[in-house]
Amino acid sequence: MRPIRLELKGFTAFRDPQSVDFADLDLFAVSGPTGSGKSSILDAMTYALYGYVERVGRQCSQLISQGQPRMAVTFEFAVGDRRFRVARSTPAKGPTRILLERWEDGWRQAGEGADRVRDADAMIRDAVGLDYEAFTRSVLLPQGRFAEFLVGDAKDRRDILTELLGLELFERLARTAGEMKRTAAAEAEAGEHLLQTEYAGVTADVVEGAEMTAEEAAAREEALAVAEDRVRQMADRWAETVRVIGELSTCAKDAEGAAAIAARSARALQALAATQAEAEAVATERSKMAAAAERAAKRAKAAWARAESKWGRAGDLGALRARAEELAGARDDLGAVEAELEGLRKGRPSLVKAASGARQLLETRAANAEAAILVLDAAMTALDEAQHADLVAAVRAGVRRGDVCPVCGAMVASLPKGGRVRSLEKARAAHAKAQERAAAANRAVEEARLARDAAESALRDLNGGLQLLDGERTKRRKGVAALETTLAQAFGGKLPPDPAATLEDRALQLEAMEAAMRAAAEEVSEAKDLAALAERERSDLSTGLAEERGQLAGVPATALVERARALGVISTQDVPRIPRTNDAAALSGVADALAGGLSSLADGLDRRAAELAEGESDLLSEAASVVEGLAEPTGSLAELARLLADSRRKAAADSATAAHEAEALRTKLENTRALGERIAGQRVRSQRFDALAKELRADRIIAFLQLEALQILASAGSEHLATLSDGRYRLAYQGDEFFVVDTWNGDEQRSARTLSGGETFLASLALALALSEQVRSLSLTEKARLDSLFLDEGFGALDPETLETVVDAIEQLGGDGRMVGVVTHVQELAIRLPTRIEVEKSPRGSRLQVVR
Repeated sequence: MRPIRLELKGFTAFRDPQSVDFADLDLFAVSGPTGSGKSSILDAMTYALYGYVERVGRQCSQLISQGQPRMAVTFEFAVGDRRFRVARSTPAKGPTRILLERWEDGWRQAGEGADRVRDADAMIRDAVGLDYEAFTRSVLLPQGRFAEFLVGDAKDRRDILTELLGLELFERLARTAGEMKRTAAAEAEAGEHLLQTEYAGVTADVVEGAEMTAEEAAAREEALAVAEDRVRQMADRWAETVRVIGELSTCAKDAEGAAAIAARSARALQALAATQAEAEAVATERSKMAAAAERAAKRAKAAWARAESKWGRAGDLGALRARAEELAGARDDLGAVEAELEGLRKGRPSLVKAASGARQLLETRAANAEAAILVLDAAMTALDEAQHADLVAAVRAGVRRGDVCPVCGAMVASLPKGGRVRSLEKARAAHAKAQERAAAANRAVEEARLARDAAESALRDLNGGLQLLDGERTKRRKGVAALETTLAQAFGGKLPPDPAATLEDRALQLEAMEAAMRAAAEEVSEAKDLAALAERERSDLSTGLAEERGQLAGVPATALVERARALGVISTQDVPRIPRTNDAAALSGVADALAGGLSSLADGLDRRAAELAEGESDLLSEAASVVEGLAEPTGSLAELARLLADSRRKAAADSATAAHEAEALRTKLENTRALGERIAGQRVRSQRFDALAKELRADRIIAFLQLEALQILASAGSEHLATLSDGRYRLAYQGDEFFVVDTWNGDEQRSARTLSGGETFLASLALALALSEQVRSLSLTEKARLDSLFLDEGFGALDPETLETVVDAIEQLGGDGRMVGVVTHVQELAIRLPTRIEVEKSPRGSRLQVVR
C-alpha cells in the first residue's frame, strides 16, 4: 500500500480543510511542535482505512475538532497497479458514512456495498491485504505500538506474519483437501446406496420376465389399432350422414327465416301504401311557403347592406366611437398639462432668487472662515513662542555662568531673562478662543453650503419639470390633432360638434336593420326546416319502400331451392320475380306469395332429415362385433372410436414402459460391475485427501515457515541493529521470543524485554527496517508488498551520534523505492530529510505545508 493523497477536515487539531499530496514523496519527515497534530496524520489514515484509531478505538467521534459538527477524511492510495479512494466521515451524533471508489478511467464505486461501512471495511482489508493489527505493526507504527512486534505477544506476532506473508494459503489448502475428501467419500457412499436400492435384485431372470411383458403389451397395442381403424371408418360414414342431416336442417331453418322476412315485408308494404299520398301533398305546400319567406329576407338584407356601405360596419362604428371618446379624454389631459406647466412657470422666479441669495451667503461665510483661520495660525505661533520661552526659563532656573548647559553641553556665558509664565497662560487662552471661532466659522460655512445645494437642487428639479411638461404638452397636442384628423375622415372631412353621439346614433340604426335582417333569416330557416321535414317524410316513405324492395330482393329464394335439390329434396314451386315499381300495394302481393312458397320448402327439408337419422342403429350393431373382447360398446360411434383411441394410447404407453424397463434392467445389469470399480476408486481418493488434510491441519508447515521468517528477520535485523548500536547488539530468535546478543559483554544473550527505552527503540527500528526489506522475498503472494513505512516514536531520546546513524539507515531504506515517513519534533532529523510536511499550530487549528 502506498499513499497518494490525504484530505481531512474537523479531525483533531485540523479544524479547516487540509490536504497532503504524497504522490511525489519518497523520504520525508512530518515535523512540528508538540500537540500540533503530527501523529493525527497517521491516525487519519487508519481511521479512513479501518474506522479505528489506537487511542480511542472505534469511538472516533471523540476526535472531532472542538465545536465542529463532524469530521471527514478522504484517503487515496495505491496497491500495486490499482488505485483506490476511501471517504469516511463521522458526525458528533449519528452513524459513520463511507464510500470506497476504484479508479477505472475515472472514479467509480468499488462494487455493491462500497457505501456500507461493514462491506466497505471488508473490501479495504482485502485490497490492502492487512488487518488493522498487521497494518500498525508493519506499515504504520504509531506511538505506543512501535516495539510490540519485538516484545509483544508471540501468538499475535505469528498471526501477523501469517497474514503478512500469505501463509493462510496453507489453511485454505487444508480446507480444500477436507472438502475433496468429503466429496469422494460422499460419492462412494452414494454408489453403494445405489447398488443397495436401485440396482438391488437385478438378475438375468428378472430381465427375461420384463422382456416377455413388453412383447405382450406390444401385441395388445396392435389389436387395438386394427379395431380403432375399422370403427373410425364406420364413424366417418356416419359423420357424413350427420353432415347431410345438418345441412338439411340448416337449409330448412334458412327457408323458414327467409319466409319470415318476406311476410314482414308484406306487412310493412301494406302500411306504406296507406300514407304515401298524404306525404306528397304536405311536401308541395311547405315548399311554396319557404320560397315566400326567402324573398322577404332578401329585401331586409339589401336595406342593411346599403346602410353599412354608407356608414361602415358595426365594428368600424364601434372603433370610431372609441376614437371619439379617446379624443375627449385627450383634450381633457392636454388642458391639465397646460395648467400644470403654467403653475411651474409662475413659481420659478422665487427659486432663482433663493439660489442666488444662498450663493452670496456662502461666499460671505467662507471669507469669515478664512479670516478666523488666519487668527488661529497667529495664535498658534504665539503659543509656540510662549512655550519655548517658558522652557528656557525652566532650564535657566538652576544654571549659573560658567556651568555646562544641560541642553547643548557648552559653557554658559550669559543667562536669558525669565518671568514668562503669565505670557504662556495668556497665549494658551488666546489660542483656545481662536480655535472656537475657527470651528464656529467652519460650521457656518457648512450650513451655508447645504442651503446653497438645496436651493440649486430645487431650481434644477423645477427646470427639469418644465422641460418634461413642455415635451408632454407637445406630444399631447399632436395626439389630439391626429385623432381629429382620423375622425374627420369618417364624417366627410368635417367633424361634428359631438362625434361620439353621432356615431352612437348610426350604430343603433344599423343594429335595428341587422335585427330585422336576422328575423327575416330566421323565418326563412323555419320555413325551410318545415319544408325539409315534409321532404324527409316523403323521402323516408320512398326509402322505406326501397328498403322493403331490397329486403325482398335479398331473400335467397332461388339459392334455397337449388340447395334443396342438391340435398335430394325436389321442389316444383316457382320463385316469384320482384317488380321494379313504386307501388306499395303491388309489392305487398308479391311478398305474400314468396313467404308461402318458402314455408312449404322448409317443411320438405325437415321431413328428409328425419328419414336419414334412423340409420345409426345398424352401424352401432356392426361396430359391437368388431370390438368384442377389446372394449365395451358405448352410445355412439364417435364415443366408441374415442374409447378405442384412448385404450390404444394406453397400450402403447404400457408397451413403451415395459420395453424401457426391460432396457433399463439390461443396462443396470451391465453397469453393476463398473459402478463397483468406481466406488473402490472413490474410497482410495477419500483416504488420500483425508491424510493430506490432517497433515495440513496440524499447522506444521505454517509453523515451520513462521519460524524461518522470524529467524530471517532476526538475522537481517541484526545487521541494522549492529549499525545503529555501533556494533554492540545483535538480534536472535529462540523459543518464540526475540533476544539481543551484547558483544561488549562476552556475547551475553538476554531477552529484548530487558533493553532500556532508547535501546528498545533502536532494536524495534532495526526489526521494522528488516521487515520492510524482507517481506517481499518471504511472502507467498504479491499482496503483502510493503511499499510504505511510517515511524512515529523515539527519535527524541537518541544522542546526536546515534541519531546520525539512524538517519543514514532510514535514507538507505527510502532509496530502495519505498515511501518512508518519519514523524518527529526533532529539528535535526527533520532537516536532514529531503522533504518535510510541516504542521503549523494556530488558535484556529493546525495547517499542513510541504517544504522541499
